[in-house]
Amino acid sequence: MVHTESTSGELASNPCSACQTPPQSPSVEDHSFDKSLRLLTPKDYAYVFAKAERFGNRNWTMIVRSNNQEFPRLGLAIAKKQLSRAVWRNRVKRIAREAFRLHKKDLSGYDIVVLGRKGMEQIDSKILHESFLHLVRKIHKSNLKHRPK
Repeated sequence: MVHTESTSGELASNPCSACQTPPQSPSVEDHSFDKSLRLLTPKDYAYVFAKAERFGNRNWTMIVRSNNQEFPRLGLAIAKKQLSRAVWRNRVKRIAREAFRLHKKDLSGYDIVVLGRKGMEQIDSKILHESFLHLVRKIHKSNLKHRPK
């Protein structure tokens, strides 16, 4: 399939069926992090906090609730009180997003809000990533989405 550009620089419309795929739910197979995989509104966060399970270790706290969908969603709540510098908060959020993106297949069916802990700025990125994965395994083993509500 070849797309051609028109003189205005836009792609010319091509009536082939391969170009007109209907919107689908996000795939847990690829390693993308689409907007649909994020908790965006206060209503989304309130849903998770309403009836959630808490998973934690030395570095992270995760608030988790089943979302009755085939894909996971991630929300980040890294408080300024816990990590005072924006550089530290952004680093922690980057690590959390990356770990989530790589292991979203194990988390499918959950809404997760990630909370930071005091002192995370001093911990190596590799250790933070490994401790995030430790919680991913705990959530996966918990079988939370199959429990009666």
